[in-house]
Amino acid sequence: MGVIMIRCPQTGHDIPTGIEMDTAEFRRAPVFFSRVQCPVCAREHEWFAKDAWVCDSADTGSAWDTFIERL
Repeated sequence: MGVIMIRCPQTGHDIPTGIEMDTAEFRRAPVFFSRVQCPVCAREHEWFAKDAWVCDSADTGSAWDTFIERL
């Protein structure tokens, strides 16, 4: 199981959306739209599935760690 990721349009950093899904399930999902609070720039970003990907790496937590450290 991985985490759906998007790229922050403000900073270019890859950020986790908080949605967990495996790659096959993500590819079968209908087109969808969502919003996420960015842990890097602290703005809300709107995104479509075509702009996202599944990351199975442990690196997905690093953006959240950055956000927490800023608090």
